[in-house]
Amino acid sequence: MNEFSVDVGGQPMRCLSAGAGRTLLLCHGFLSSAEEFGGRFRALAAHRRLIIPDLPGNGGSPAMASRHTVDSMAASLEELLGRLGVVELDVAGLCLGASVASALARRCGERIDRLVLHTPLIAPGLIRRRYRGQVRVLTTRPLWGGVVALSRNRRVSDLYKRYVIAEGDVDTRTAEANFANQLRADPAAAREWLRDGVQNGDLGALLERTGPTLVIVAAHDQVVHVDELRRLIAARPNISLYVDDEQGHGWNQAAVERQLEVMLNFFAAEGAEAAEAAEDRQATLSA
Repeated sequence: MNEFSVDVGGQPMRCLSAGAGRTLLLCHGFLSSAEEFGGRFRALAAHRRLIIPDLPGNGGSPAMASRHTVDSMAASLEELLGRLGVVELDVAGLCLGASVASALARRCGERIDRLVLHTPLIAPGLIRRRYRGQVRVLTTRPLWGGVVALSRNRRVSDLYKRYVIAEGDVDTRTAEANFANQLRADPAAAREWLRDGVQNGDLGALLERTGPTLVIVAAHDQVVHVDELRRLIAARPNISLYVDDEQGHGWNQAAVERQLEVMLNFFAAEGAEAAEAAEDRQATLSA
C-alpha cells in the first residue's frame, strides 16, 4: 500500500491507498488504524481505489483541536475528500467507524453510492445495554485514567476482550495489532469518540438510504443487538444483511475470509447491475 499525509483541519491525516478506479473510503474502528481494516480487506482494491485514513487521534494521525464526536470526525473525512478531489465514492465503516461512515453518508448524500456498515454501532438502541453501561462507568473522568493504564498492560487487555467483550477465538496477529493500536491512540480523543458514539447516533442515515447498502454483523456479538438490527432493516430492500453465524465481536482469519467474500461480491455486483441497466436501455430503444 502507498502511504501519504493530507492536511485536514490544520493537522496531518495519515492515509494508506491501494487499487484504482472509483474511491472506496474505509473507516476503521475504535483504537485501530488504517493497517488493521485496510490490511485485512486489501483484496477490495481489485474493485476500487482504497483510501484508508487513520482517523484523528488514532494510528499516525494526531488528535483534533476540537472534540472527537462522530460528526466532527465525519466532517474531517469530508474535508479529506475535498482535498483529494474525490466527488463520488463508496464508503465502509467498522464498529465505531461505522458510526462515522454513516454520518459521512448523511453529509455527502447522493455522492455516496454503496455503503458497508460492519458491526454497526450507529445508534444506542443497537448497542447492548450492558456494554453501554460499561462505557458510561469506565469513561467517567475518575476512572478513565486507570482504564488507560490497565489497557497498556497486554495481559489485562487480552483478558478484558476475551471475557468482557467476549471476542472469542481471535488470532495472534489480530491481538498484537489491536494492542499496538491501543498504545498509539490518544486517550482523550478515544474517550470522547467512545462516549459520543454509544450515546448518540444517526440510525436514520441508514434507514433513509435508497442506495445499495450492506450490513455485516456476527451472530454471537456481545456488543451489537443483532435481533433488533435484523428487525429494523427487514423491510428495506436496498439493505443486504450478512450475519456471520460462526463469529463473535472479534476477528480471526476464517471470519475475515468469509466476510471479505461477501464484500467482494457486493462491490463486484455494481458492474453486473450497470450491464443489466444498459441492456434494458438498449432493449427499450430497439422496441
